[in-house]
Amino acid sequence: MLIHSLKLAGFRNFAPLDVEFGDRVNILYGDNGSGKTNLIEAIFVLCLGRSHRGVADAVMVQDGQDTYRIEGVIRQNGEQTESAVAYQLGGRKKITVDQVPIRIGDLYERYSAVSAGPEDTELLAGAPGGRRTFLDIYLSQFSPRYLSYLVDYNRALAQKNAALRNGTAPEAFSDLLVPLGSSITASRARFLERLGPLATGHYERIASGGRFNLSYKASSAAVTQDADTNGIREQYARKMASYAERERIMQVSLVGPHRDDIGFEISGYPARTHASQGELRTAAICLKLAVYQLLTEQRQARPLLLLDEIFAELDDKRIAALIEALAGFEQLFLTTASHPPETLREHSRRFEISRGRIAGVE
Repeated sequence: MLIHSLKLAGFRNFAPLDVEFGDRVNILYGDNGSGKTNLIEAIFVLCLGRSHRGVADAVMVQDGQDTYRIEGVIRQNGEQTESAVAYQLGGRKKITVDQVPIRIGDLYERYSAVSAGPEDTELLAGAPGGRRTFLDIYLSQFSPRYLSYLVDYNRALAQKNAALRNGTAPEAFSDLLVPLGSSITASRARFLERLGPLATGHYERIASGGRFNLSYKASSAAVTQDADTNGIREQYARKMASYAERERIMQVSLVGPHRDDIGFEISGYPARTHASQGELRTAAICLKLAVYQLLTEQRQARPLLLLDEIFAELDDKRIAALIEALAGFEQLFLTTASHPPETLREHSRRFEISRGRIAGVE
């Protein structure tokens, strides 16, 4: 897919914007704090209706404004559509394609985007919530059914937690959570089973040694390679029953995929406690390259690729290997505060970003 043009109003630090992009490499350059990452975020929101940073819509509304609006012309499979995402403070988000209102789930079926940036080191070294968000964003692009499970699960989970706080019986909601949560856990396990070897392969090539591994840490069941959804469901039901009294005391649901995590290891040691900053950056990039590869295979179309300062803290050898790994992308957006590698500058379109404006186009 290709983003042909983009319009912004009331978004982050940007003045009203109307810009056309190139079909291959688009380089967004400028000083730190100029708005390069905000432009990447706007493109991601246009594609998937949410920020790649995991922030609320209200945070993206410009100071002094009460709404943001993002519009874009998107080309895909020989067709051209006009998409828009708008949000009003205190209100609801409205998403349209060719002026027809759609659900956010429809965006995940239509479009696909992968972002990589400095914040991705938190996937390996930060709190579990960031890793669950990572799974939810990219697995929802991989499987529309997963997004349906997730929406229904979160609704039932909120209702169960409300029942626990109110001292009312939570069992009816538990009965809903077990099949939904089991389907989510099984989907995550299958996704990571395919993603892991791809991420390992990218790390071995880019880092020239070392080994990067990931594992799924499900809170509700022991997920093995041959575990099916029914087996997970049985384990989940037993564990939920065993935690029922503790949940009543703590007034919160303690079992389910909302408590799951991913374990990352580099050269046999936990990445969170033993990896250097350069190793974390390399592993995080390799994880996103693996996602890009897996989504390309699954959807039989290349996602949009959004790269935010990915060359920082990487040595020349790793940069060269990373550029080689990027071969075959369809459209690429790259932010940089310095000069990007020469091989990416060829046939590129460059945009100078300054104080929330595009100061120049080359």
